[in-house]
Amino acid sequence: MEKSGMTRRIDELGRLVIPKEIRRNLKIKDNDQLEINIIDNKIVLSKYEMVKKDGVINTIIHSLKKYFKLNILYTSRDCIIDYALLNKEKITNNVLNEDIINIIEKRKPFISVNSNILIMNSANFYINPIVINGDLFGSIILYGNSDISNKIDECMRFITFFLENYLES
Repeated sequence: MEKSGMTRRIDELGRLVIPKEIRRNLKIKDNDQLEINIIDNKIVLSKYEMVKKDGVINTIIHSLKKYFKLNILYTSRDCIIDYALLNKEKITNNVLNEDIINIIEKRKPFISVNSNILIMNSANFYINPIVINGDLFGSIILYGNSDISNKIDECMRFITFFLENYLES
């Protein structure tokens, strides 16, 4: 386990302030949830992600890839949780860039055509945030060189509705 060399006092209510440098490095934002575990008599805090990889989600994103012939990313607010790519490559860096994070944070579907600035030099992409009860959990991102049409927009709205209900239960 990596040590930071920092110490903090716990106040009378049991609260602990996590230093700003650590929150920034780990991309912990206001209102993020932290998971608290005890491992080998140590308190371990980790960023809690409600959006997790599982078999149902994996089946959905692979089906979307085959149907639309586009690459699919399933993300939390700041990193890739699961993906289905047309080529058999693997994603080694799962951290989303700031441009994509900012789009997701706006909580509105976003379409870009003939652009290569955000996602793996792809011409077209569609980002659909997953918002449950007003809380932002992540997104579904489609990208590739195929046309991104209104049909995809309607389908993605349905998939997002499904995911919202699936993750909420």
